[in-house]
Amino acid sequence: MSASPLTIDHLLPQSLGGSDDPDNLALACHRCNERRYNFTTGIDPETQLETPLFNPRQQQWAEHFIWTADGLRILGMTPTGRSTCSRLDLNDDFHDDGFIQESRQYWVEVGWHPPRNDPRRSVN
Repeated sequence: MSASPLTIDHLLPQSLGGSDDPDNLALACHRCNERRYNFTTGIDPETQLETPLFNPRQQQWAEHFIWTADGLRILGMTPTGRSTCSRLDLNDDFHDDGFIQESRQYWVEVGWHPPRNDPRRSVN
């Protein structure tokens, strides 16, 4: 029996029956992994529709996200991008402890962030 190609609909967290096969895993920091939990969808704040979360194994970052000009915030440019930003609270909009903004500010100052190939807005 041959394996069928994976699609976004078939990639599931282990807690929902997904495998621990490397093709079903994605590298994530502890913070993002906790916030993702076992969610596979989020609500797009713009349309209020349930949308699949970004899948780094099958989707391109630059198609869904852009950094603000100062490199401190990730902006979702598509329903998937916006729902992922919201569900994972990538900018600490819902957990306003300032940690991620302070970290990104430091990384920008020392030239580590944002990645050179990532798109950025020209104005904040």
